[in-house]
Amino acid sequence: MEKLSNKILQKIKEEKIEPKPRWQFLLKNYAFWAAFGVSVIIGGLAFCVVLGILVDNDWDIYRLAAENPGKKIFLSLPFLWILALVLFLAAAFYYCKRTKCGYRYEVYSIIGLSILGSVILGSIFHFSFGIGREMEALVAEKVPYYQKFYSPCNDRILWLQPEKGLLAGEIIKISPPNSFDLKDFNGSFWVVKKDEDTFVLENEPLFEKEEVRIIGKQEEEKVFRAKEIRPWKKKCPALEKGK
Repeated sequence: MEKLSNKILQKIKEEKIEPKPRWQFLLKNYAFWAAFGVSVIIGGLAFCVVLGILVDNDWDIYRLAAENPGKKIFLSLPFLWILALVLFLAAAFYYCKRTKCGYRYEVYSIIGLSILGSVILGSIFHFSFGIGREMEALVAEKVPYYQKFYSPCNDRILWLQPEKGLLAGEIIKISPPNSFDLKDFNGSFWVVKKDEDTFVLENEPLFEKEEVRIIGKQEEEKVFRAKEIRPWKKKCPALEKGK
């Protein structure tokens, strides 16, 4: 044992090994905690987008618009954002385990804390600030092929089926009290009729340049009777540029 101690001391002298100052260990520990916090926050943003997409998804129209509603519902799930959420939760776990006290926490405790933090933050981001829609629109605009493979903006194709009772576009002119002119997302013009039985989601007055989704019935060529009118809400940057 004494020989081993002497060898270690000799090696320290030869290689001039010096103990690291305490501030370096503290800085490293704080850096891991900061990385953990950032991972949870970004995970919260990813959950915010997932939540926004699920809340705004038109679950009730798939039976009208899709030949295979089950397949359409499955494909409409935001798998990319769910994967991003899982990756950042994994990153949060990794950084937490490498903090000074990380070894004390059980795996399930860290994962549970990370998930809870991301869910709470994501819910606040969505319901208080509506950040999810902004983020999804930004990614749809900046990331190549994102809209091609997945984006709620692709739902405009689903809503352009007047023969199945679905229509969507921008209100061009309101003609009180019971009709307005609509330019659909294909550029065609429609006269949309409504009455006292027409349900307007969120009970807000319609206004020109507003984008809406309409459930109803095509009465004749380019004339549509509205049973329900919903705001579009989905930001479609590529579509906006094309106007």
